[in-house]
Amino acid sequence: MGGVAGALVFGALAGFGGLISSRVGNPIPLIVLVVAGAYAGWLLGVIVFGAVRGGNGNKTASR
Repeated sequence: MGGVAGALVFGALAGFGGLISSRVGNPIPLIVLVVAGAYAGWLLGVIVFGAVRGGNGNKTASR
């Protein structure tokens, strides 16, 4: 589930970078948005994976 969410974010930002890059005629926006999309996709994947997986059930009382 987390991988799917990450891939969607990466694909959206990479596609947006490609669109902007074709408009301005410079590959810099594509490179920046692909790197940002990779990071954002990884981060969202970790968050979704952690939320779906939940806690490990070990509840310890701190004394």
